[in-house]
Amino acid sequence: MQLKTDTRLATIIAALASVGAGSIHLAVTPDHWREWAPSGLFFIGIALFQLLWAGLVLRFPRSAWITVGIAANLASMMLWGASRLWGIPMGPNAGVPEEVGIPGVLTTLLEAVVVGSATWSLRARKRATVFSTRSYRLALGGAAVFVVALMAPGVVTGLDHEHDGPEHGGAGHEHDSTTTPPNEPAPATPTPNAPPSTTSHGSPGHSHGS
Repeated sequence: MQLKTDTRLATIIAALASVGAGSIHLAVTPDHWREWAPSGLFFIGIALFQLLWAGLVLRFPRSAWITVGIAANLASMMLWGASRLWGIPMGPNAGVPEEVGIPGVLTTLLEAVVVGSATWSLRARKRATVFSTRSYRLALGGAAVFVVALMAPGVVTGLDHEHDGPEHGGAGHEHDSTTTPPNEPAPATPTPNAPPSTTSHGSPGHSHGS
């Protein structure tokens, strides 16, 4: 039976946060895939890694595997920050900074939890703090609620998110060049031939003398 220590608790929290980050990455994958296939592949890759890492680190909480998770999540956080400051260096939107959306912010927060908790779990066993069963369960339950609170809105927002397009009146919307122009005044209708004008001095066609 494993002791209920803070290092073990940190490992479990890191795994929960990794599941949360991976779930959000999966939710936003279709949107990125439609934009650029290699971007979709990247998101599938990082999502699967985070989900698999969570399971493996619980089963085999070894320092080497934990270190790999720390490095991968740090790299993901740095890439997210760079893409918001300078944009990615390739693809259809190369060099264009991406918007700071809810899914990205929440994913980065969860990845920060992974890094912090995983780092804490690497502490020497002799320095670990032992929890009572009650305290351990309360801490674990609170951590689970926190992770779900971050993951749920990220997943929902990621699934609902769509880039502006012609059907949404966004940046890609253009009016057909053959669209009828706004109403213009109708051209003046020629008036029927009017009879010769008269003058106050005589009959039509009046002239002086013959």
